[in-house]
Amino acid sequence: MTSLSTLSDLSERMHRLIRAINDRNINAKPGKMAPKIYTMKEAEPLIGRKYHTIRAAEKEGRLQPRETLADGRRTGYTLADINRAREVFGTRLRRGAGDDPIRIAVSNFKGGSAKTTTTVHAAQYLAEHGLRVLLVDCDPQASSTAAFGYVPDDDVNVSNTLLPLLDGEQSSLAYAIRETYWDSLDLIPSNLMLYNAEYGLAVEANKNPTALLRLLLGLQSIEQNYDVILLDPPPALGMISLSVMQAANALVVPTPPALYDIFSTRAFFSMLVEVVETLQRHFGEVDYKFVRLLVTRLDMNSETQQQLVELLPEVMGNTLMRHSVTKTAALDRAGMYGRSLYEVLPDSVPRKTWKRAVNHFNKANEELLLLIRQSWPSHAEVLREEGLL
Repeated sequence: MTSLSTLSDLSERMHRLIRAINDRNINAKPGKMAPKIYTMKEAEPLIGRKYHTIRAAEKEGRLQPRETLADGRRTGYTLADINRAREVFGTRLRRGAGDDPIRIAVSNFKGGSAKTTTTVHAAQYLAEHGLRVLLVDCDPQASSTAAFGYVPDDDVNVSNTLLPLLDGEQSSLAYAIRETYWDSLDLIPSNLMLYNAEYGLAVEANKNPTALLRLLLGLQSIEQNYDVILLDPPPALGMISLSVMQAANALVVPTPPALYDIFSTRAFFSMLVEVVETLQRHFGEVDYKFVRLLVTRLDMNSETQQQLVELLPEVMGNTLMRHSVTKTAALDRAGMYGRSLYEVLPDSVPRKTWKRAVNHFNKANEELLLLIRQSWPSHAEVLREEGLL
């Protein structure tokens, strides 16, 4: 028989293992907490100006000149440098004054759907393209928090998670926001103790359904500082997930293209219909600006998965995102170093493998960015001129 003491010992050993892995990754690869550096070639399309225009602005003093190294090469650009250049040239992507911040729930009630991987890569991509992004880790497993270099149960106090808001002790989320090492990308972290909100909300919501509005109201109190808020909820139907569904105004549902995952996702949508009906009875219309199914973890060598992916557009129509994200060794390798594909160091992953994997994420995230921009009235004219609306 496995005793409580054995389980406790195993839990403690796993905790030490996670701390050791995290320490090794940060110490062996210093720079996890340092800004990513972009070459001029990489910076040009992000800034939206050519090399000679950027250099001219540096000579004129409008931009900080790059330092020249001993070998004659110029130092690169951080994302903060790129955003300053965007401000100078008026090329930074933003929502207009009358546009709503987009609150996207990346949700599926089944684990293993690449929910957190999708959320983290989307957050970093959108920030890299100039948007002001907040990632809210609503999952007690705290995988999004860990992706930004924290050991959640060591480095995050429960008072700095969503728990005080969901318990009714706080009315604004300003207390929980942390800057990350990605410029214009902030994080509200999580840890295991956030699970206590499930019990508290379950008891309170029976008498006071408006408790489920706390996350929405907390986000509304700080959302004017952001263009996009990404919500990473638990992979289960509970009170936190209900709060997320009420707080979101857009929804992305990641699912691997395997039969059991499709069955699970179908069940997710069936339950979601019931959830939204319940929310609407209590709080009025729930109106998502867009709802999309994203195929994740696609095995390009699987004939069965390829056939399923070919069938999906016929049935799902434009509710299916056109681009899928493949299962790749590069993502696993990056994860070994505690990094996303957008952060991984050049010597960590074979370059061809990395470029192929990044390309899939870029296409899916570019499609997500377009959905966001199509939701903003101030972007309509430009998008029409580009044939994107």
